[in-house]
Amino acid sequence: MTKILIADDERAICLAFSQLLKRDGYEPLIASGGREALELVEREKPAAVFLDVNMPDLSGLDALAQIRARDPQLPVIVMTAYGTMQSAMEAMRLGAFDYLGKPLELSQIRTLLQRALSSRAESAAGIPAEASLDTNGEGVMIGQSKAMQEIFKLMSLLTTNDLTILVTGESGVGKELVARGIHFNSPRREHPFVAVNCAALPENIVESELFGHERGAFTGAEARRIGRFEAAGDGTLFLDEIGELPLQLQGKLLRVLQERNFERVGSVASIPFKARLIAATNRNLDVETAAGRFREDLYFRLKLITVEIPPLRTRREDIALLARHFLGQANNELGRQITGIEADAVKAIQAHDWPGNVRELEHTIKRAVLLCRGNSLSLHELGIKPKARTDGHSLDSTDLDDLLDAARRALRDAINVDGPKDSTLGVFYTVIEAVERAIIDEALQITKGNQVAASELLGLHRTTLRKKYFPS
Repeated sequence: MTKILIADDERAICLAFSQLLKRDGYEPLIASGGREALELVEREKPAAVFLDVNMPDLSGLDALAQIRARDPQLPVIVMTAYGTMQSAMEAMRLGAFDYLGKPLELSQIRTLLQRALSSRAESAAGIPAEASLDTNGEGVMIGQSKAMQEIFKLMSLLTTNDLTILVTGESGVGKELVARGIHFNSPRREHPFVAVNCAALPENIVESELFGHERGAFTGAEARRIGRFEAAGDGTLFLDEIGELPLQLQGKLLRVLQERNFERVGSVASIPFKARLIAATNRNLDVETAAGRFREDLYFRLKLITVEIPPLRTRREDIALLARHFLGQANNELGRQITGIEADAVKAIQAHDWPGNVRELEHTIKRAVLLCRGNSLSLHELGIKPKARTDGHSLDSTDLDDLLDAARRALRDAINVDGPKDSTLGVFYTVIEAVERAIIDEALQITKGNQVAASELLGLHRTTLRKKYFPS
């Protein structure tokens, strides 16, 4: 029977893994720490390993390094409840087969295990193993959401090649951090990382800024100037807000990517372009291309590999994690010792939509730390109001919690009043009626008593609403 090792200090996770593996016909081996995992690898020779990063005696990454030294072909899948770009990169650099964020999904575990065992079989047959990664990371990206874990893994893969990359996402999601993470974890990390915000360059000097110019090339060009393409050397050139680049320059950029050379303004001498190009935009380039504002041929050239970063509001499980990280960062920068964030404040930041994304959250936490006069950040210091309900178009999570409480109260009241004599079905309908009334009441409050608006909000006909809430 094929042996699979699970190394995790959480008994519940080990138990769940054991049950899953036994059902699928595997023999589970359980280790509660890194050292025990090393002993089991040595003694039992498992076919694959699931290894938690945070363990009390020996960290998962240290254990991974030792496992790989003993058996380079043994697939090791690293798990963590606290996902960062650095831990993902380090795990991949050390030769992890894959990297999983908790909570884990059973279907994902099964798929990964099958891939890991197939990889081991291929290695045994003489097929070369995947190259490991080197790291010297700058910047911090944090996320335990599945979306961010997938981005970390894609970034790790992109450090092993020189393909042009397009990073997309709303303002403030961390597009430049993705570019920096790829650069500083790639073989180019000893060379320059040159960032250019295309939206911030005046149109009359964009070409000179990007490609440089010779003395006398235009009025005011009193000396030769090296452009950003040349300054990047053998490193990485990051063109942020590429969608703002004028059409004329888009054509020149396309030619540089095709021919891998360029000329300074006022010169005919070709200069080789050796850097890797990473572009980013918060615009929808499909729309921009259709409207004729962005060259289709350049778009196709850029989007060979696209890293799409989701907005913060779609991955709310990352918000509290990021807030605590920024709290620690602000403490260090401002010389403060704020110990935490109050519970109602955490609830408020998780409910907030953060239109400015991670950047807005970082600035909000930093400002709150500066203003804080106690030991923890309060709702007042964060300056976030509970989610407004004045637009008449939505019920937030707080509303739904209140309605669930109403359902529980209605159930208890129905049982207390009618007792065991009443049928279960009767109790059920009593609760349903109470909850319906509570929902309609909430909708009427939101719409300031407007029955037509409340009906539209709930998806009910006005007659139905009146019948349920104003019975004759």
